[in-house]
Amino acid sequence: MNQLKKIATQLIYLPFALLLLINNAKSATHYVVGVENIEYLPYYDGSGADNRDYYGFSQKLLTLFAQQHDFKFEFYTLPINRLYKEFVEHRHVDFKYPDNPSWKPSYKASFIDVNKIIYSQPTVVTKTGIASLNKNITIDECISFATVRGFTPQSFKPLMNNENVELIETANVIELIELLLKERVECIYISNDVLNYNLLKYFKLTRPVYFQNELPTDLQAFLLSSIDYPDIIKKFNTFLISHKVQISKLKKEYQIKN
Repeated sequence: MNQLKKIATQLIYLPFALLLLINNAKSATHYVVGVENIEYLPYYDGSGADNRDYYGFSQKLLTLFAQQHDFKFEFYTLPINRLYKEFVEHRHVDFKYPDNPSWKPSYKASFIDVNKIIYSQPTVVTKTGIASLNKNITIDECISFATVRGFTPQSFKPLMNNENVELIETANVIELIELLLKERVECIYISNDVLNYNLLKYFKLTRPVYFQNELPTDLQAFLLSSIDYPDIIKKFNTFLISHKVQISKLKKEYQIKN
C-alpha cells in the first residue's frame, strides 16, 4: 500500500517536474554572437583579454533584447577579418554584429549565397569620415591616412589606392587617435561619435581635433545578421520598434546621436 501511495504521489507531481524541466531548458537556450575585438566605444568594446569580454551600448542593447525573449546571448570577440571567416565560412557563430550588406560583399559571395544572410533593421547609423588636426584640410592634403584594420572607408577608396598616400592600419581606436595627435599621420578615418567619446575619456588635448564635416562622410548602419536564425532577426526588428523609448535612453547614456 505504501508503495502504491508513493507511485501515486510521484504521478501527481510529474507534470510539475516536466514543466520545470521545460522552463529550465528554455531559459538555458543561448546563441553565440560574433563581435569585433576592438575598442570602438561608445558603440562597443571587445578589446579585453578574455574573448567573452564585451561592453558598451551594443552589449546592453543585445542583452536587453535577449532578456525579453528569455534566452541568452554569448558574445565572442574576434579580429574583424577572422570574424567574417567564422561567420560565413565556418558558421561557428550564430549571429554577427555589427554587419551590413555592403561590407565585404565579394568575400561573403565566395562562400555563401548572400541572400541567405538575413539582416536586421539598423540599431544605429554612424557618421564616419576624416578627422584631422588641420581645421580645413582637403583630400589632397591627406598624404598619410590611418584606419582601424579591417575597416573599409567606402568614400575614400581612391585615397587608399593612391600610391602616393601612406596608408597605416591600427589594431584599435586608441592607437588611431594617438597617431594623429603625435602627427604621424595627417588624417584618420573614424566615427564622429567614437572620436568625441574617446577624446573626452582617454586624452588630455593640447590642441583641438576636427571632424571634417565638409569632406565626404560614410553613413554606416549597424545591423545584426544571421544565416540560420531569420526568426530571431524578425523578433529583433520588432524589439527595435517596441522598445524605442528604452533604446533612446540607452543612446543618450552612451552619447550616441544617431
